[in-house]
Amino acid sequence: MRKVVTLLAVTLASAASAQDPLPVWPSAQQVELVEQRRADFPLSTLVKDIDWYQPQEHVAGGNAEPFQSARMPAIRASALDAAIKLAETEKSYALLVWKDGKLQLEKYWDIFSPESRYETASMAKTVVALAVGTAVAAGHIESVDDPISDYIPTMRGTPRGSRPVRAFLEMASGMQTPPFASASDGPYWQYSFGNDLGAAVARWPDGCVPQQEFCYANGNTAMLGWAIEGATGMRYADWLSRSIWQPIGARDASLWLDRAGGSPRYSCCLIATAQDWLRIGLLLLNHGRAGTEQVVPRDWIKRMLAPSPANANYGWQIWRGSPHNPGRTYGKGINAVVPAAEPFARDDVYFLDGSAGQRVYIVPSEQLVIVRIGTPSYQWDDSALPNMILAGIE
Repeated sequence: MRKVVTLLAVTLASAASAQDPLPVWPSAQQVELVEQRRADFPLSTLVKDIDWYQPQEHVAGGNAEPFQSARMPAIRASALDAAIKLAETEKSYALLVWKDGKLQLEKYWDIFSPESRYETASMAKTVVALAVGTAVAAGHIESVDDPISDYIPTMRGTPRGSRPVRAFLEMASGMQTPPFASASDGPYWQYSFGNDLGAAVARWPDGCVPQQEFCYANGNTAMLGWAIEGATGMRYADWLSRSIWQPIGARDASLWLDRAGGSPRYSCCLIATAQDWLRIGLLLLNHGRAGTEQVVPRDWIKRMLAPSPANANYGWQIWRGSPHNPGRTYGKGINAVVPAAEPFARDDVYFLDGSAGQRVYIVPSEQLVIVRIGTPSYQWDDSALPNMILAGIE
């Protein structure tokens, strides 16, 4: 425990955007590291080249029970065929469709299989929110209305530290994503590829109106992760394993760290199988239950999925399909626009959004979960795949 707390204190000391002058940072060696990582980053294969992400920390899994396949399909074959065709066009690696308690479709392409693991980017954010929920349920975090500095002591006395945990869950803490076009010594790239996430996040600007303006920023999720570690006194990998990953029966997974023994990159990089992302989708679908166990409180799931005040299409680290937004945006600092040409065919769709088309869709009214993992698709249409499948349901 002492080792965990000491490591956490070092990370969080870097994270404190205090009034005291920040030390000269980054060092020449840190800039060189980021330059090297930017140069050799496998952009077109970032999802499948999981060995590139080093160092990694192990997340112990549980007993992965096989999924039942449907004997009598609940979705018309023509709809599943159309979904497969779209997935193939988008050069997918895995497509899983679950309805009414059974797998309707599980398809892998090329070398991929149920055992294959992937780096699915921001899908990891939703898992962090679930882990906050288990920390609340265990009494480690008293309330989402507490200042986040209650759980990150080095943030006490800072404007950012005074903001409630809720604001970070909603991407409404005031933090703004720094410019993508910055040099390798800038806080965006030092966060993405550097070896001191705490120091990088300390330099992310507060360019948005706290608790009023939606500004999607990876630093929000990092703050939540550090709050989990500060509240529980455990490594995030250990808390995640104990409170979620093992109870849902997931296979072993891993987290990408900024350095050996350092901070996970909470906003991304939970390296896991497609089946385990289906398990996360089912956990949400089943109101926090896995089998007979209430893994995450039912009320927490309800609160996660509710529209946040600053963005009706966002909950707590998860996206909502309604109201229809034909061009979904991420707020200040991020120019990306994700289309949904048609409204979702059901008004209760919500989804995990990993960069460039990595998705887990959940549709409670149809007891439906869809997982798509594959080659990065920068023209991904959010509603196209689920609508194809929903068209095949009577």
